[in-house]
Amino acid sequence: MKHETMRQILLIFFLLAFTRAAAGQNSEKQPTGFDPAPWLDDFHQLLSEMSAHYANLEWAIEERKMELPQLRAQTEANLREAKDEADARRVFSKFIDRFGDGHLEIRWPKAREQSSNASQDTAGNLCTRLGYKAGLSPGLNFSVLPSFTYLNTEEAKLYPGGLLNLGAGRIVGVLRIALFSEHAFPEICEQAARMLNVAENSTCDATCSDVIELETANLATAALVKRANRLRQAGATALLVDITRNGGGSNWVEAPPRALSAVPLRDPQFAFIKHEHWTKQLQERIADIQTDIRKGAGPRPVLEDAARKMQKASEESKQSCTRAGVWETGKLNCSLLVKNVLYTSGVLGYAKPGSFASLESRTVLFHPIRYSYTEDRNRLPLYVVVDRNTWSAAEYFAAILQDNHAAAILGELTGGAGCGYTEGGIPTTLKNSGAEVKMPDCVRLRADGSDEVNGITPDVLVPWAERDSEYQRVNKLVVAVQKTMNSNSR
Repeated sequence: MKHETMRQILLIFFLLAFTRAAAGQNSEKQPTGFDPAPWLDDFHQLLSEMSAHYANLEWAIEERKMELPQLRAQTEANLREAKDEADARRVFSKFIDRFGDGHLEIRWPKAREQSSNASQDTAGNLCTRLGYKAGLSPGLNFSVLPSFTYLNTEEAKLYPGGLLNLGAGRIVGVLRIALFSEHAFPEICEQAARMLNVAENSTCDATCSDVIELETANLATAALVKRANRLRQAGATALLVDITRNGGGSNWVEAPPRALSAVPLRDPQFAFIKHEHWTKQLQERIADIQTDIRKGAGPRPVLEDAARKMQKASEESKQSCTRAGVWETGKLNCSLLVKNVLYTSGVLGYAKPGSFASLESRTVLFHPIRYSYTEDRNRLPLYVVVDRNTWSAAEYFAAILQDNHAAAILGELTGGAGCGYTEGGIPTTLKNSGAEVKMPDCVRLRADGSDEVNGITPDVLVPWAERDSEYQRVNKLVVAVQKTMNSNSR
């Protein structure tokens, strides 16, 4: 009887164990409830959008040698295998990252809302409400070197730095630019508002905001020049500008290189996409030029030539270019880019400061003259230090100086962002996930014709390593600067 009872107990035990195992297996096979179909739909929308207005798609194929059909197929397979929304988002991010383009990015709804709320702060003073915010990233820590002396002047809080004594009469003035945006200087914005008699509690519309922005930019440029002059007066025989960890900025970046260079700077060629987004911009610029022609203002031959170039650019922007098949064939049957018509600066590659001051179309002709700056051939020899975290507008700063042989660039290959978005870019929202995709609509070309999105290769590479201490990083740079100076003096 006891043996029979034991057999029954064992039988029940095995039955329970089997039932639990089977239940576990069945639960593993149960569908998770995640449907990849809407994500695949969003992905195909993204491919269509990129075909229509991604400025660096040709670069991805011709220079990066990307196999787009293979990437498309693999991404589709990864989306079908995704277990949840987080998985699907990672698949999209991985797809975007494969292009290696600093201006091609995807923002998910929650992060976008947080960013929007942060930028719409209604509290605080006028400049806070307009989005001016300090808190800039630090650059290289020169203070760890015994040969470095911090120079404390009024402009030091905007552009920190000091004097680096290399011996043999060589003293390098070090100057940090953390971001090329006037919005990084709230104190200067407040100064600009006072100068313009704009009250703290004023309701500042778009026109008011633009006026304050321009005045802030000009005051920031003046402070930069003053800081450079202070370093020179303190004994500097050369100027080193640190733009490591500089994420970019605004169009104000057109002023600083011209304000520091001993060489007049000519802007590189510029390309833009064939799209109504650009047609609209070009038509507005043509209207400004025609207004000046009708008024009889300015040099008529220059204006008429500008009108012809702009009209040519506008006509080319309307040409159709269907590239949807690239995701199946890997080949482009047409170019989306309009090249060899405009410069990054506008119709002209160069104009003297203050040119065309009375013209409505002055910034159409040469955009940098929006800002106040002067040229001076007696400025100090210029060195610029960059790193892998130098992006976008900061890359333009290094590129235009390098292309004009106006500065020696030291450091490591920059991030690679190149031209970004004009007039806010072309809105692209994926219909199911609500993700916002930003993609560049223009290309800045270098003097050799290459795309700036490749990043800026320094004239002198500094052998930095991730393990380097702060001292090692600046010491390696100092060695590179000394070698460059010795080479230039021969």
